[in-house]
Order: sequence, then C-alpha cells, then structure tokens
Amino acid sequence: MRKRALVTGGAGQDGWYLIELLLSRGYEVFAHSRREVDPSLGRVSWHTGDLTDEIFLKNLLSASKPDEIYNLAAVSRPALSWDIPIETALLNGLVPQRICEFIRRELPATRLFQASSSEIYGDNQAPLQDEQTRANPKSPYGISKAYAHQIIGAYRQQYGLHLSCGILFNHESPRRPLSFVSQKIAHAAAAASLGLTETRELDERGRPILSDGKLYLGDINVRRDFGFAGDFVEAMRLILQSDTPSDFVVGTGQAHSIAEFCEAAFRVGGLDWTKFVVVDPLLLRKVDSHFTRADSSKLQSELGWRPKVDFPALVDMMVQERIRVLKLSIASADGGR
Repeated sequence: MRKRALVTGGAGQDGWYLIELLLSRGYEVFAHSRREVDPSLGRVSWHTGDLTDEIFLKNLLSASKPDEIYNLAAVSRPALSWDIPIETALLNGLVPQRICEFIRRELPATRLFQASSSEIYGDNQAPLQDEQTRANPKSPYGISKAYAHQIIGAYRQQYGLHLSCGILFNHESPRRPLSFVSQKIAHAAAAASLGLTETRELDERGRPILSDGKLYLGDINVRRDFGFAGDFVEAMRLILQSDTPSDFVVGTGQAHSIAEFCEAAFRVGGLDWTKFVVVDPLLLRKVDSHFTRADSSKLQSELGWRPKVDFPALVDMMVQERIRVLKLSIASADGGR
C-alpha cells in the first residue's frame, strides 16, 4: 500500500521540494497551508487553516491518518519572531507538542520529522555544531525551536515513539521568498546584470531591493552554512526511513559570509559586488548568530546522506532564476505598452 504523508507548511520552499520528492516516491500526500494554494498544484490533498487552532490541527491529523508527518510549518525568520513573539511560541513550540500528543494517543505507529534549526545554538563560537552542541538561543524563533526540539526528544524517550528532529542549517533555493537575505542578494544581482538600477520589489524598510543601483544589507561579515533546500528534503525523508528515531544535524560543513554570497551572486553577471552593496546600520541586528557551520557526520555515516549542490552552484541557480523571472516581467511590461 502507498504510504501516506502529511506535510505542514507545504506551500513554503521546503514544502514544495519535499512534496515533489514524496510524490516521486509514490506517496499519497496531504499538505497543509495557512493560505489558499494554487489548485494547479495537483496530486496533493490540500488543507487550509491555522495550526494553532487545536480543533483544526486535530481534524487535519484525523483526516490524513499519515504514516509520516513532516512538520515544516513555522514562523520562519528570527527577525520576524521579534514582531510576533506569541504567535512564534505557539506555532513553533506548542504545535509540535500537540502533534506529539496526538501521535501518542491516536497514531502511535506514525513517524514524525520536526524541522529544528541551527538557531537553537544561538551565537555559538564552536568551530562546528553537532547534535551535542549546547543550545543557547537568543531570539523568540530560536527559543521556540529549542523548546520543540527538546520536548520531542522527551516524548521519544518517554513513550518510545518514532519522533526525530533535523537540525537544519541555512538552506536556500530559487523558491526562497524575497524576505530572506539570500534571495534579496540574488534578486539584486540579477537586476544589476540586466542593467536595472531599481526594482519594484521592496526590502524590509520599504525601499526597492535594488534602489538607485544599490543593495542595502546589514552585517555582511556574518558567516552561514548555506545548503540547497532540495538536498535537505532528501535528508528529511531519509531520517524517517531509519529504524531508530534520533536527532540529526543537516548542513554542508562549509561556511560562507554574506559578503562572499554577494561576491558569488554578482559574479554571475560579471559584476563587482562592492560597487552595488551598501551596509545600512539600521539593518544590523542587535541579536544574531554570527557563525554557523554544521557537523553532519552522524547523518552521513548512519544514513548515507551527502549534499549534492555546492555553494557556487547554489548561488548561480538562484541568480539565474531571478534573471529569468525579471526578463519575463520586463517582456510583459513592454508587451502591455
């Protein structure tokens, strides 16, 4: 019989790649989104609603009766979590515990993957972070993710359920929203390569992402372990196929600064990034993780996972896709004149 999988937060970047993967593997897929989803995304049973509504969550789990649950739904940006800290705590922390309770009471054979985050480590100075690295979160996002991570581990130990967490380091793709710095950079680099000096899309301060030929960023010395979202969803599925539930760090083991991301992105168009990027002090975060680099040796040795897309290829695919999108937009605008 076909496996049944439920993907919460299915309309996001990770959800899109994961659903495609599960469908290719013959799963019957149920997916949740907070907002209405394009009906052209067929072969999936979509359920729209708020997971913090306990009745909606219970009905979703009862209706799908999944063999596997991939809980990807979350307030997904540390900066945003400061604006909506209560919603962040409920969605990122309490909802995973409610899922655990439902599994314990109603579906004890169901396997759960919880999308944990490298933000649980906070501003950790260890050269590599693994499953044993001390949690020290510094934002509502990181704190709520740490709570979910630890409560799932407690349920796993207490009740013997197949509950696993993937501690996901930064993972990007052409499907990343423009609210994330990686996609902002890719978009600005693409626009500049097409000779544009301004774009319609706005940044968090209400300015065009490329404004008067400039891209405004915060701390460009922050270093992140950037991977490809398509590789990461492969890890998610592998984790739930393991006979033994556990926690796994998911990352590339390589760290690159935001400045290096800019350099690689503008290089796609043959441009010097330093002529376009401006550091805006108002975009500097008071609380931030300045360095992340994953030690995913456990995942690699136990489950055989390896990242397939390296950093230059990741940046290139993101910029090339933004070039394609911008060209279509320009052509559409010209055609409407």
